[in-house]
Amino acid sequence: MATAKHDFQKVIEKADAASTEAELTAAQAELRKLMNEGFMAAQKSAAPYAGAIEMTEAFREAYFPGALEPEAGVEAGFRRTIGGMALDAANALANAERRVAFRLKTLFGFKGVRIVEEGDSWTQYPILLEDIADHLGKNADFAIFSVGAAGDLVADMAREKEYLKAIKAAKATAMVLSGGGNDLFGDLGKVLLGFFPGAGPEDLVDEQRFRPLFDEVIASYRVILSDVAREFPHVVVLGHGYDLPFPEKDGNWIGPALQDKGIPFDVGREILRFLMDRFNTALQALDAEIFNFVFCDLRTQVDRGANSWFDELHPKNAGYGRAAAVIEKEIRARMRATAGAESTQGVERGAAADGSGDSAAGQRGGRSGVIVIDPGHGGTATVGGSSPNNAIGPMGLLEKHVTLDVAKRSREILQARGFDVRLTREDDVNSALSARAGVAKSAEAAVFVSLHFNGFNGVVQGTETFVHSALGADGGDRSRALCRAVQAEMVAALGHSDRNRHAAGGVKLGSFGVIRPAHHHPQTAAVLHEVSFMDVADEEARLETVSYLRRIATALADGIETYLAGSFGTERGGDGSDRDFGDGFELGIRHPERIAGATESDVSNGHRIAESAPGPRGSFVQTLAQSEAIYVAGRQASAGQRAEGDEPSEEGPLLREVFGARTAQVERNIGPLQRLFGRVETTGFDFAAFEALVLGLGLRHFSPAEFLVLGNQNDAGSCAGKNSLPLQSLWPNIRSTARMIDEIRERLGAPVFISSAYRAPAYNACIGGAAASQHMRFNALDWACGTGTPSDWFAVAKAVRADNPGAFSGFIDVYDTFVHIDTRHA
Repeated sequence: MATAKHDFQKVIEKADAASTEAELTAAQAELRKLMNEGFMAAQKSAAPYAGAIEMTEAFREAYFPGALEPEAGVEAGFRRTIGGMALDAANALANAERRVAFRLKTLFGFKGVRIVEEGDSWTQYPILLEDIADHLGKNADFAIFSVGAAGDLVADMAREKEYLKAIKAAKATAMVLSGGGNDLFGDLGKVLLGFFPGAGPEDLVDEQRFRPLFDEVIASYRVILSDVAREFPHVVVLGHGYDLPFPEKDGNWIGPALQDKGIPFDVGREILRFLMDRFNTALQALDAEIFNFVFCDLRTQVDRGANSWFDELHPKNAGYGRAAAVIEKEIRARMRATAGAESTQGVERGAAADGSGDSAAGQRGGRSGVIVIDPGHGGTATVGGSSPNNAIGPMGLLEKHVTLDVAKRSREILQARGFDVRLTREDDVNSALSARAGVAKSAEAAVFVSLHFNGFNGVVQGTETFVHSALGADGGDRSRALCRAVQAEMVAALGHSDRNRHAAGGVKLGSFGVIRPAHHHPQTAAVLHEVSFMDVADEEARLETVSYLRRIATALADGIETYLAGSFGTERGGDGSDRDFGDGFELGIRHPERIAGATESDVSNGHRIAESAPGPRGSFVQTLAQSEAIYVAGRQASAGQRAEGDEPSEEGPLLREVFGARTAQVERNIGPLQRLFGRVETTGFDFAAFEALVLGLGLRHFSPAEFLVLGNQNDAGSCAGKNSLPLQSLWPNIRSTARMIDEIRERLGAPVFISSAYRAPAYNACIGGAAASQHMRFNALDWACGTGTPSDWFAVAKAVRADNPGAFSGFIDVYDTFVHIDTRHA
């Protein structure tokens, strides 16, 4: 080991810059030599789920010379610091070595599966153990691109989003996600209660401390899975829980925590089982809910008794091998689905796995690369079940004209990319449903998309994509994969609510004659796509602009190309009516309950149909409106009169009372609020409990709904849908800030409008918020007043803080159009 002092990062940069096979091979040897000579096993790990790694003296002298000797009295802290440095350095070198190995494997026409690894020490345990990713990488047709790190928190993964860059760089079609152990059990003693005779596992868990950790982990998983689904809908994410380890008396994590609480080890192991089962169950639920996620259950697969564990947290190499085998099995199952069961040794696609080759050759499941787009409707008479026109805009725009326009534009885009594209009609004519499908059948097409626009009541909005409800095993995976790809691209491009989001596997089922399996070649992936509801006035206006039509056409082309490039489909069961419908409009006419007003019990084909159906209380916006009516009525009864600005609108819903006076500002706020709640996850959000918390504050001017505003940029554009409702563990943080804004409103004597409250980390990052923004802690509000200037509002806010610094101690700032307040120090 050389002792010359230099930056080991330069070694990594040199490796990353290597391009030829010879350079890569030399870089790999240098990295491995540095790891082998620079690290050794440590008695204790730097973090609970981290590798027990420490630097050799030579490595520390060469690369961390300032950390050779601890200051007097800080030995423990010194060891933690040095342990952390060692772990960070080992992770960096190990990932660099994996990147080099990945590039070597994929240098010459690699046809296998490119996999991104993002995780903790179960997928990245540098130097000492062969972890899951190491075992997966031993397969000749698996190439692993690693960004994980021993000791990582899943919350940090969700915030830093390294996986997105990695997927793009690696051209990956799969991602192995490992995380949650550090987050949930990083300090086990803090979530345990003292032992007492007869206590069961659930009796010894401090739920008030464990639940917030648990909720944050699952929320972080949602962020990661949503990120990947939005940016790379063809990528499948494979995640796992953990098998059950054994406490050790001289351990550095489980044993000491149990002994400190007086808990016998046999009871302690059952506590671990109880908590890990909750984690595994939550991941299983995500598998059923989120189309791009596959849960790999490692329970009973890894553990072979105490001797099979390296330490309290990590299995020995053979155990990691058994875990990898479970994940490999799931990957290969999707390889067979993708390649039509032709090979289990590689994913066979028309285009090379490294992105080279003619994209027109993409033949995922089809005998030809033909794409058929069916512009819905046409002509003046019903022909063979196909109506001449269904949806109509408020000003008379016809669905049949828009579908033909978009289909032609999408054909032009795909043809420019080298694809063979055909339309079922070129002008204003109508053909039977079976004849439309026949165009694809005779061509043995790889893809068939029937393109439509929907209509209902002029209010409902959203994008949805269907496969036929009678679809069986033949072509089922293909059509479902195409459904998910097209749906994801269109939702991302237009920003409309995802009406497939509650469907099993992200796939809606419907008995539409044009995609009936009997009308198609067995190898054809066939879907019916409803872009949006064109009977909504602002949507009709957009559909009359060339830029918007081009955006729709591009999204459709992107979705089709993403599918043909290769994705892992999963078969989801389901059945439906035998009656054929022409499109979603007809389905809505026959079954209006499937479009709006449905509740949790209104289920068809195994999934929720309504756009807004988060629970038995109806849509979230309806719930808010109902709660506002109750709140205002209670306030009137107690005060005997309405506060200024509380007069309701005769023509508007009760939700308008949230915003007080009827002004242009009100109209700008109400519309987005009503639309936005359709784009965020409301399942599991206890509105009644949140309402009780806010009402308990005794506010004079604000109601619960106002503190749930999601921010204007969550409505459309690149940040659309990235915000979420705050976790329950964060709710108490808003108390002081809510009281402060209420006092500000009182002194201003005019309506105050909140424009930004809670920000999820993904949303905060997208809009360029501060890295440590108090909005992410649900502790800050951005707001404006209906009268006066921002300077006036700023002065009042500072006066309120000065008059009661104990309650309102925090940060205040003024911007061009709003004021920011928080109570971080209160």
